[in-house]
Amino acid sequence: MRGTATWIVAGAVLVLVVVAVADGIRNHADASGAQAPAPRILHGIMVTADAGCQTHAFRLPSLAAEHAPHPPDCNGRKWSQDGSIVARCNGDFTSVRTSGGVQFPNVDGCAPAWREDGALSVVRDGNIVIARRHGAPFIVFSRPQLTEALGAAGVDDAGAWRLAQVSWFGLTSFVAILEKRGDSAAAVFAQGGLETFVPRIGAHIEDLRASPIGNFAFARVDPEREYAMLSRGGDPIGLPTVRGATAIAWSPDERYVAISTDDATVVARTGTTKAIATLPFGARALDWLT
Repeated sequence: MRGTATWIVAGAVLVLVVVAVADGIRNHADASGAQAPAPRILHGIMVTADAGCQTHAFRLPSLAAEHAPHPPDCNGRKWSQDGSIVARCNGDFTSVRTSGGVQFPNVDGCAPAWREDGALSVVRDGNIVIARRHGAPFIVFSRPQLTEALGAAGVDDAGAWRLAQVSWFGLTSFVAILEKRGDSAAAVFAQGGLETFVPRIGAHIEDLRASPIGNFAFARVDPEREYAMLSRGGDPIGLPTVRGATAIAWSPDERYVAISTDDATVVARTGTTKAIATLPFGARALDWLT
């Protein structure tokens, strides 16, 4: 999970679908202008980044300023779990460098994602590719394998679907966003086989994320950006609705979920639609750490 000595290119993920729509989210402060603390049941460090990827961190529940261990994923930059390496798509290739600026060889393909062992995956020509620090990149899940897995499960137009995004649950299991003309689907794969297929999730999907305990979420862009969250089996998981949502994160034990707009961050118990707190900061990118 922390092995950044290898960065593998492969595509996969647990898809957690979170719908965000909340009107009139405002900054909360007391009469003196000080930030009101979060509820005492919330713990950990919330790390935020704005549109320019400027990073801030807040200790929960006090909201005291903290040092951010590393930035959250922001503006296409995908950080390894220990924050030592960052990958970013540039056109048709992915650049990879250390936090100190040391550049690794570029990897053909885009949609970078990190596995828990520190390996990096990318999607190249509909294949999931793994790139290690040493050795040539290699395909771990091919487009023909995708077609075969979908066809074996009875999915219509199996050959029309292409891998677009991946998020990893483990070394061999992942959630993916699949696309074909005018449609998108969420799919969970394990050991090369199809486990879950959720069709018609929307035409424009962004920010696929696997959750800490194996659910997943993604953002629907139209008509307004909102998150949806699903279980690994494809069942919807309730979230508060937040219009214009920009980021989502879960507490490390996934008991709570946070959804940000540019102005504020709503927190709820995972699986419920009622917010228990509105924190007085927004984010374009968000992490919730221990």
